[in-house]
Amino acid sequence: MHEEKHKAALSEVEDSIGEAIKGPSLLNRQRLLMSAMSLGMQHLIELWLHKSNAIKPGATIKHEIFKSELKRLKERFVGMLTKQIDTLKNADKILEIARTIEINRDDIIYGAPLNNDQILREKINLFFELKKEIIKTVGEI
Repeated sequence: MHEEKHKAALSEVEDSIGEAIKGPSLLNRQRLLMSAMSLGMQHLIELWLHKSNAIKPGATIKHEIFKSELKRLKERFVGMLTKQIDTLKNADKILEIARTIEINRDDIIYGAPLNNDQILREKINLFFELKKEIIKTVGEI
């Protein structure tokens, strides 16, 4: 996917997060919000890889791979990248934040309603922390 398409999708995700934050309760949008953050995380990772000139043409990052432990996650990137993941600046930190966003993703999307919005607020903070870290690493996205 071209960088512009990632940016457009990321803009949609950020709009959805903004609307949810302004609403009466994050819990009203639990599933959509978590889906959006997972999707946004994927696009942020792909933008990071594009800006790092490290992703092969046509390669697509799927959210499922972020359920793996860090070592296994790095192994899953091997066929998608033109560079070793460990050679990319801040790779461990970026991947760990992305992994943390994905923790409990399926439970939040498909499970029972949450009792409070603490987990969602933490995920939102992680999403924006990931974006900030990627911008710090590769410049404007």
